[in-house]
Amino acid sequence: MVFAAAGAVGEHLSDLAPALAFLLAGVPLAALLDTLGYFDEVADVLGRRRPDTPVLALWALAAVTTIVLNLDTTIVLLTPLHLSLARRAHTDPLPLVAIPLLLASLSSSVLPVSNLTNLIAVEHLDLSVGDVVTHLALPSFVATTVGWLVYRTRHPVTVHLDVAGTADRRVLTIGSVVVGFVLIGFVLGPSLDIAPWVVATVADLGLMVVVRRVPWRDVPIGTAAGVAAVAALLALIVPADALAGIMGVDSPIALIGVTGLAAAAANAVNNLPALLVALPAASADSWAMWAWLLGVNVGAVLLPFGALANLLWWRFLRAEGEHPTLRSYVASTVPVAAPALAAAAITLAVERAAGLSA
Repeated sequence: MVFAAAGAVGEHLSDLAPALAFLLAGVPLAALLDTLGYFDEVADVLGRRRPDTPVLALWALAAVTTIVLNLDTTIVLLTPLHLSLARRAHTDPLPLVAIPLLLASLSSSVLPVSNLTNLIAVEHLDLSVGDVVTHLALPSFVATTVGWLVYRTRHPVTVHLDVAGTADRRVLTIGSVVVGFVLIGFVLGPSLDIAPWVVATVADLGLMVVVRRVPWRDVPIGTAAGVAAVAALLALIVPADALAGIMGVDSPIALIGVTGLAAAAANAVNNLPALLVALPAASADSWAMWAWLLGVNVGAVLLPFGALANLLWWRFLRAEGEHPTLRSYVASTVPVAAPALAAAAITLAVERAAGLSA
């Protein structure tokens, strides 16, 4: 019994390790690029070329970044950029910086690489890229679209940018080289067995030399330890077959409920542990598994603890002196993400009703 529990804890922590390692490397990466002044320079360039920037373009950029790279990249690279844009526009930053936060969840179910939850499910259940795309790409697209339609009713659809000073070519060059290295590393790294956290760590080291600063205070050790502790606790107290009944449901209406339940679980204990407790009872031909995965992805943005990406976002803003409260966070996410989640769940249920094979 003791050995089985220890094995379950070890397996959960092993699955979490890449995400936690990226958390520890990703926050300093954003902080170092910000110290360099890179995001301010990019915002200035954008202001010179497109003073009235359409917010839809920022929404689409965040969606594509999440889909093609991963949700953590969206948070690390786009949150600081959107904050710089908001400051150039002399406007409340929360509506703009909420865009990468929202899209990190709403668009994260298209490809396996888009979210670590997808990669874990693919590995555990021997799924293919085609399986993920066939079942979750359309619900994710619907969530992204509905999210935008709601967002645009609440916030301006263009942002006017003021430009400060002249461009610093050195900062732009160094920052662009680092960002280019990171993006190439994230795309090609998996085929070379190089994890994203390794790429981010190398970028951190290079930037530390350039800015002559070691960002010890930006390393979120406490946050990573907290998520790991929750995952270990769940492995100990939740039986492997605890969700067997839920993973066996098949009707379209029931799938909507499973998606909602998964979203609630993600926001209660974080989406990665919420997925890990469901996988022992899941199977590749289970529609409930797809509903659960959709819920822990799209619905994880509702509360700060729902995903590591949310915690990355929260940590960066606090470091920048913005100090979002739980109330302001919920006001930025729930009105947009809740209808998007509902639309995604209904889309998956329609796919099931239409007879798409699992």
